[in-house]
Amino acid sequence: MLLSNHHPQPQPGDRVHRCVRAERPGLASLVEAIDRSDATLLKQEGGRFVALVRTPGRDLVLKGRAFTSMLARVRCSLRVSTMHRQWSGARRLHGAGIPAARPIALLGRSPRAMEPLCRSLGLPPGGYEVLVLEHVPGETALEILSAHRLGVRRQHALARAVGVHAATMLRAGLCNRDHKPSNLIVCFEDDIPLLTLIDSVGIHRRGNPGELARMLSMLLIEPLGVGLRPRAALVYRVLRDACAAWLEGTLGRPLGAARSDPRALRALVRSTARRVEQYIETHGDPTPKVHPLRPPAQTPPRPSAPPSNAAYPDSP
Repeated sequence: MLLSNHHPQPQPGDRVHRCVRAERPGLASLVEAIDRSDATLLKQEGGRFVALVRTPGRDLVLKGRAFTSMLARVRCSLRVSTMHRQWSGARRLHGAGIPAARPIALLGRSPRAMEPLCRSLGLPPGGYEVLVLEHVPGETALEILSAHRLGVRRQHALARAVGVHAATMLRAGLCNRDHKPSNLIVCFEDDIPLLTLIDSVGIHRRGNPGELARMLSMLLIEPLGVGLRPRAALVYRVLRDACAAWLEGTLGRPLGAARSDPRALRALVRSTARRVEQYIETHGDPTPKVHPLRPPAQTPPRPSAPPSNAAYPDSP
């Protein structure tokens, strides 16, 4: 989605692939604010990074992926790249009434346009595809699990919310292939946990009940991979409430109206638990490539020849 000529344009070297309508008039000043603000590196893996940028008036999250080949640039232009999938996934979640980090703009940035960010974050120089997202305040579910700060009441409230969240997504005809606790931001309001998904790359249209077991297994695999073992009571709470929410959606009524409901729920919990165990057993080593609870190790900039901007037109 290109900007209209009636609005200010980003600096030369930025190609706008997508932009929220309300952000179009001020996109040039937004990009300038990003380049001049202090950025904090949150995650880095190879040619990918996640950073927090504090601009005047609001905080933003930048997700970037290096253009390592011409194919990567073509995929971005054709809207089939990973960043475009996150944009589409967030739109699907919002359409279903499920909170997700809101995308603001998707840019193809030339090596010249990326220079300020590369210097600030210690990234290797080059061109990047950069997704600008709203910052969602709060802690991730994985951070909360590792901190051991919540009382028992809040622990069970959060476990229930996590289970219902997965079932609600499935009832909306969506599934998440990367449903990890580190992708769920938690904010408590009057002891009620509110969840926001911050990574929507893995969102697909699918309402298969088997996807519930897959999502629940990923909620366990990541903690196990970083040496955390949730209490059995909390694991059961997530499992049971996820199954109960899914069953209520399937029946179209609250559970308990029929005498057979408890038996149906127990059967669903048992079968889902077996599938979760199978997913975990066949997953292999759960250790993540990048530890989600540790500060990222910056990659020192590699020496390179002066970059060419030939692949990035001066105007979108």
